[in-house]
Amino acid sequence: MDFNLGNNMNDNEILKKVNPIYFSAKGCLWFLVGAGDSDCTRFYSSIDKEMLPAVEVATCDDINRSRTISMEVRYNLWKAIAKDTDCQTIVDLPCGYVPHSLITARLKKKYYGFDLPIVIDEISRVADKFLNENEKAFVQYHSVDATNYSSMRNALKDVHGKICIITDGLLGYFNNYDLKVVCENIHCLLQEFGGYWYLSDAYSSELMAVTYVALTGGNKDDMLKANISGSSQVSDNDNSDHIFISGTLEERRNFMKECGFTVESFRYPEKLKIIPSLKDNPALMNKVLAAYDEIEEWVLTVHSADFTEKKIDVPFTQNLSVKDNILSIRISGRLDTITAPKLLQEYEVQRAKNFTEIHIDAAELSYISFAGLRAFKIMRESLDDENLFKIINANDEVGKILKENGYTIN
Repeated sequence: MDFNLGNNMNDNEILKKVNPIYFSAKGCLWFLVGAGDSDCTRFYSSIDKEMLPAVEVATCDDINRSRTISMEVRYNLWKAIAKDTDCQTIVDLPCGYVPHSLITARLKKKYYGFDLPIVIDEISRVADKFLNENEKAFVQYHSVDATNYSSMRNALKDVHGKICIITDGLLGYFNNYDLKVVCENIHCLLQEFGGYWYLSDAYSSELMAVTYVALTGGNKDDMLKANISGSSQVSDNDNSDHIFISGTLEERRNFMKECGFTVESFRYPEKLKIIPSLKDNPALMNKVLAAYDEIEEWVLTVHSADFTEKKIDVPFTQNLSVKDNILSIRISGRLDTITAPKLLQEYEVQRAKNFTEIHIDAAELSYISFAGLRAFKIMRESLDDENLFKIINANDEVGKILKENGYTIN
């Protein structure tokens, strides 16, 4: 990923630098337009298409055609889950740019779309154009960091009763440490509210691979390699040992059990009887559906009896000042998707003061996610001499993360 700061950035550019994976969410919508979905086409007409290719390319080769059909299947599965669940509140994590809010509002169920700030800023405005006044009453969008429990819990402050969390395309963007924190946070939400966590991520690569084989008769490993390569291009995360990318299915299941979840599942054909883009070719559609008999959607639950309220993090604060050509930064609380842009916004203000060194006091930094690490990297790479970027006083947990990512604690 390119983290070169270049000229001073505006707020939107800062969000893009801190959250570069937002682009993959637009890619999902692009594939669904290629599959011919009318609601997705309406949403696509209103999003910023910077860097997106022409929609027609979505079916230009066997790999992209396989991805298009896989996205279509996952989208239709999402709709089936939202319709069939007995929960009246749907939590879409991450919501991306697809029109899940329209689907849920038509079902007269409450919809909570959670995603990165840069995604929410755009999708909330797009959805507002296509929801009627009655449907808008069912829909809320919130900027959250899934590693930040407070951000999700605050977004659900008005919710009563069971929740249905649906996750499709989230877990692969975290390192294994952040992944465990995310699972702990969702576990805590389900303990408090009750309900279910529907998870497609355990089989997302396998879904595309079996689709590819069913369509082309090709090698399953070719598609699996393409998926890993694609995820590396949209995330700066090293996925070589990521449990949901490189781990076996059994390792993934055991990981979720170790996080306190009961893992049940169903096969895709139990919910999906038709693939709309293939309906004019019944033989091929049935061949693909038959291949999906080995693909599972996980349904995770927890026991609520042991619920204890999760500790709320110290509020984020920052203090930046320049003296003797040194930019001194003191941070407290969490540095994550929500707060890292705030740090960079203030950093942009200070850049006019022509400092040559950056010293960060991390004594009160309680947590740093990959978004926070990106912010550090942006600041470090803006210096003529990167060795003059120094961090002091990090606690053991934060210090370990920083050292693992190439930083020295002074």
